[in-house]
Amino acid sequence: MKRINSLESIPENIDMLTGIDLIGNIKNLFKNPVQMPGCLFLLCIRGNCTITIHLNKYELKKNTIAIIFPHQFVQIMDESKDCRFIFVGFSQKLVQSPPMFSRMIEYTPSIFEEPVIELSPEAAGIFYEYFKVLIKAMRLQDTFIRNEQAYLICSQLILGLGNIYKQREGSERPRYNRNQEIVKELIRIVIQNYKQERNISFYAEKMHLSPQHLSTTIKKTTGKTLTDIISTFVIRDAQAKLRSTELTIQEIAYSLNFPDISFFGKYFKRYTGMSPKQYRNME
Repeated sequence: MKRINSLESIPENIDMLTGIDLIGNIKNLFKNPVQMPGCLFLLCIRGNCTITIHLNKYELKKNTIAIIFPHQFVQIMDESKDCRFIFVGFSQKLVQSPPMFSRMIEYTPSIFEEPVIELSPEAAGIFYEYFKVLIKAMRLQDTFIRNEQAYLICSQLILGLGNIYKQREGSERPRYNRNQEIVKELIRIVIQNYKQERNISFYAEKMHLSPQHLSTTIKKTTGKTLTDIISTFVIRDAQAKLRSTELTIQEIAYSLNFPDISFFGKYFKRYTGMSPKQYRNME
């Protein structure tokens, strides 16, 4: 793997980055807590270490994979001398695009709750071989894989891991503190209800908390307001429908429970800076 001195040194115009860590550079890259600028799939192929992802500690060993979302803080410590990884990373712009949002929304709560999972040797072998194929293809520069194909590759990884998460449903989950549990429960409820409900009181009632307590906890734990979290799901859903469907703007407004197209347009422009029509027609 070509040495990367810091995450900030990665060019912003790269949608996908992949490599195999033969020199221990990954450990040095995450020796101190750093915030992920994109989404990282990190497969341990040898040795072991402790990895901290957004305040929680996990053990990474051979055949375990970590999925790290944008903005999550990551640190690798207590690593063995032979600890090595193979990885694929995607830009924040790509993983937060409307089409990818539609792909990931079903699995986001599970990945957020359990970002490190142990794979069977057979499954780990498939991911390992697939990552190696991507490394070889990336070395051919634009002759085999172009940036626009990164979306499809990321989708394959999410869907493949999503099937593994589904098979693990009902298994024992890691423990979290009360505030983290509230955030995880909120995300689940928002995913189920954001198309119909944007009222803070609705979510507070669902969680048997006061609106003030819920709002304060969410802000303290995530750095975002509850309204920010709800609107993120609403806006990305709207963007996905505007770009990837032939639904009229009015139909999209009604699908997200807006009373009329005017109210939807004002809401959309407040968070994106443009009207739904401008977004749909944007190059």
